[in-house]
Amino acid sequence: MAVICCIMLICCWFSGCAFGGEKLPNGNCTISIECSNILDNMDNLKKTKEEFIPEDGWILKETEVAFQGGETVFDVLKKVCGENGIHMSSKYTPLYKSYYIEGINQLYEMDCGKNSGWMYSVNGKYPNYGCSEYKLKNGDKIEWRYTCDLGADVGNKYEKSKGKDSEK
Repeated sequence: MAVICCIMLICCWFSGCAFGGEKLPNGNCTISIECSNILDNMDNLKKTKEEFIPEDGWILKETEVAFQGGETVFDVLKKVCGENGIHMSSKYTPLYKSYYIEGINQLYEMDCGKNSGWMYSVNGKYPNYGCSEYKLKNGDKIEWRYTCDLGADVGNKYEKSKGKDSEK
């Protein structure tokens, strides 16, 4: 009997069902994408980008999305953009081991001034790390906002880094 238990334990260990990383639960979150700050800064916007600004500033109004355990803000953004025909461009940054969102809906960093680009928040807080590092929890509210002023115009209050785990 002890031999069978030992074999089962070893099989589980090698297959990843025991002693491996914790399995995170599936869940639902909401996501929205908006660029309304550009409407107040049209004089700074590159003329070639005007056609990509929705009249009300909403590229995607708040939408509920199901996610698999372990998925990140990046995963959900990529999925929702694909499903809704919204252009998205990202770049992997090895130094930070994370994806950086370069553009959404043909709007890129510095298209509306030198301090402009995309930022995300989860549950009203702006994490100080990449969107592919933020693992989602059931009920999270993701907001992607285009900033024209390094985040000051979207409510990003800079806080000293507390580390990834303290913000989750």
